[in-house]
Amino acid sequence: MLHIVYRRYRAAFEGLPFELWVMALMMLVNRAGAMVLAYLTLYLTSEVGMTEASAGRMISVFGAGSIVGSYFGGRLVDRVGAIRVQTLCLLAAVPGYFLLPVWHNSWAITLNIFLLSLATEAVRPANAAVITKVTPPEDRARGFALQRLAANLGFACGGAIGGVLAEFDFRLLFYVDGGTTFAAACILLYYFRLRRLPGESSGASLAVNNSPMSDRPFMLFMGLFMLSTLVFFQFISTYTLYLKDHYALKEWQIGSLFAVNTLVIVAVEMVLIDYVKRWPLLRTVGWGCFLSCLGFGLLPFGHSYAFAVLAILVMTVGEMLSMPLAAGYVANRAPEGGEGRYMGWWVMSIALAFVFGPMIGAAVYQVDPDQVWYIALAVAFTVLVGYHLLPEADKPDDKSLATEEALAPTEPADLIAESAS
Repeated sequence: MLHIVYRRYRAAFEGLPFELWVMALMMLVNRAGAMVLAYLTLYLTSEVGMTEASAGRMISVFGAGSIVGSYFGGRLVDRVGAIRVQTLCLLAAVPGYFLLPVWHNSWAITLNIFLLSLATEAVRPANAAVITKVTPPEDRARGFALQRLAANLGFACGGAIGGVLAEFDFRLLFYVDGGTTFAAACILLYYFRLRRLPGESSGASLAVNNSPMSDRPFMLFMGLFMLSTLVFFQFISTYTLYLKDHYALKEWQIGSLFAVNTLVIVAVEMVLIDYVKRWPLLRTVGWGCFLSCLGFGLLPFGHSYAFAVLAILVMTVGEMLSMPLAAGYVANRAPEGGEGRYMGWWVMSIALAFVFGPMIGAAVYQVDPDQVWYIALAVAFTVLVGYHLLPEADKPDDKSLATEEALAPTEPADLIAESAS
């Protein structure tokens, strides 16, 4: 039995290119220091003296910078090169971290946060473009899953370290984050030396005639995914409120649910993505989005800690199926030379959901907390139907996806059963 498990895990990680492991190392180091955003509100209220409302607006400023950075980062990739964009943006972010604790004027803090977010978020479409360039279409979902594994491990370490540092001096958070960002840039400089990846030299001319906005199936795909992501980002806002108000959970219990989510992703996601790689891609993404929203939609029907664990397990399975596979679809859909633009739109849609999801959820929560989760249920069925209506074979001629014939047919009911197992 242990031998079978070992072989399954080995198969999930085998065959990925060396460049992808370097990118994962960079992501792990960078995210291990990514603790500023988690503690930014607390820093601004306790150290700078801002009100809760003003500190909340600073998070919105960070979100606005994310949207702008994602868009322009994607466009720069097709002109400058994915490695260069990542390296230069990481280096540009370093002084932003070191300068942030210097300011006490709200306008200076606002500008610093916006520029810092712009630089850090421009890295994400460039990182995704590298995965697209160095991996064949059939391995891209595993490539994105590996990056998520590295990011989750980094966040888990960063959150724990950040809490300890904040006890001594909040400024240490910014210095450590700046240091790990610089270290991540050095990793890229050491292994890639600002060189272009194969095929990037002619990418800019090809990308001009391949605008994502003219790709109707892609835009429909993005709309459906953004709808489910609006629900997913209740995870960082109304979800914790509801667990406290409705379930009467203590802080350590709520924290343990976040730990369950992270641990399951780290332990299972790579194997799961390797297992489902021959399932119909769009339909599997649809079932993943369905399960992700369903995990939230279950919340009003229980009251116990055990039920909350069940709900987050359902949501986590959906997250593992939807996030890397959706990114793989976007990467495969992008025409040669247009990878940066497509990935930029992909990351920008997530940034938009990050900004507006918590805002919409909070507004609905004030009226009726249960309505947030009933809406999540409605979204679950909407995206499931929407993804099943999108044509799996409708794709650009110059960069094809895996065809339906190459994928093992799977009934919808089987998808739920196998995803939950």
